[in-house]
Amino acid sequence: MLIIFDIEVSRTDLTQDAIMIRSVQKEGIMARSIEFDKPEALAAAIEAIWHSGYHAVSTNDLIAEMGLAKSSLYNTFGSKHQLFLAALSHYADERAAQLAAALEEGPALDTLRGLLNAIASSNDGGKGCLLVNSAIEVAPHDAEVAAAVQHGLEKMARVFAAFIRAAQARGEVGAHLDPQQTAISLITGIAGLRAMAKAGFRPAALRPFIDGLLLGLAAGQ
Repeated sequence: MLIIFDIEVSRTDLTQDAIMIRSVQKEGIMARSIEFDKPEALAAAIEAIWHSGYHAVSTNDLIAEMGLAKSSLYNTFGSKHQLFLAALSHYADERAAQLAAALEEGPALDTLRGLLNAIASSNDGGKGCLLVNSAIEVAPHDAEVAAAVQHGLEKMARVFAAFIRAAQARGEVGAHLDPQQTAISLITGIAGLRAMAKAGFRPAALRPFIDGLLLGLAAGQ
């Protein structure tokens, strides 16, 4: 009886060890499944949402574009909605940095005219701005997205405000302008310009608006 009992205990131990090994192996597989470049994955998500819109792109579409397993998306971001919020934040950070670099390339009004003309003619390959798109598509029905969009646009406004202050110091734009208010006016004008471009208005039709926007910034006005 003792021998039989010992044999049974050994079998039980072996079974428990096998369960533990399978559990460790499973955990190892799960751990490996979430090892990926998060900024790269967010960039892929941004492209998918930017191209199709938040509601039109499915979770499966996002997984395919990001090259992730579904478990990795949920383990890392929590949900499609949380991924969207992270994508908006990442997009805003990158675009603000790109804008700051672009605005340093030459005389203030010439640089700004180039930026506005590029929006009128290309509008980021017809995709527009993800923040503006999301403000129209999702923000009216989603307070969290509305807050994320506002936060992103405020980042852009801070870049423009710094640009205006620097241009004022060089005498390139009106000294009477309030940098923060002017930055908000630029953000508002650019959002409208992007919407008009997406609606199909040709660059020539939008040029008078661009001229008027720049005229209000010129020194001596």
